[in-house]
Amino acid sequence: MFGWRARIGYISPTVMEVLPYEFYRFAPDGVGLVGMTCGIDDWRPDEFEKGLAQVKGAAGYLGSRSVDYIIHGGGPLVVARGKGYEEIIVREIETVSGVPATTGVRAGMEAMRHMGAQRIAIASCYPPGHNEALKNYLSSFGFEVVRAEGTNMPFKDIQKQSPADIIAFTRDVLAAAGPCDAVYLPCPQWQGAQAVEAIERETGVTAIAYTHANFFQAFSRLGIDAPIEGHGRLLASLSKEGAR
Repeated sequence: MFGWRARIGYISPTVMEVLPYEFYRFAPDGVGLVGMTCGIDDWRPDEFEKGLAQVKGAAGYLGSRSVDYIIHGGGPLVVARGKGYEEIIVREIETVSGVPATTGVRAGMEAMRHMGAQRIAIASCYPPGHNEALKNYLSSFGFEVVRAEGTNMPFKDIQKQSPADIIAFTRDVLAAAGPCDAVYLPCPQWQGAQAVEAIERETGVTAIAYTHANFFQAFSRLGIDAPIEGHGRLLASLSKEGAR
């Protein structure tokens, strides 16, 4: 039966195609995804604002559909509002929905802390300006971002980069970054979650994909600690160390 263990709501800034595909590759049996989209169309600030304006309505609707947890996706939208907005948007979602929630950039930071990562590299699909904004955002919370590079993909082409391409790109980023504790792969529309296991195996560096970090937080909060193997160290830690 769909969602017999948990129903996780997801608010996406744009289409949901890569994220559901990746989610059902690692989600334990009985954990269902209930998604909504906000239909943004570009990297422009006005599109970000259009997406953020729809979050409360989407959260209220997901609450009415009896989800157990809500994830707000779209890191650049939150980062653009500045430090502290991650807490504001989570409070708003929880207030209107009545269920616990997170947002992508907060989940990413909590995943890094969980894995003991302080010195970070970023490998993304973002344009230079969004990489710089994310680097500054993480730095403001005490992370040392040693390198931040993106493939600068057009907004509607993000999904076209294959996991093999992402592995190769991330390998180059890490080679240029020097020693670091983890590499962060933001954006759920980029196929980064499928690249994590190979990146860790080839480089020895912990890889934290945006999608993994989001659902790690949801699974932890909901007490879902079924073994998840073959998808990197972060998700494997749920059963090895127990949900936190």
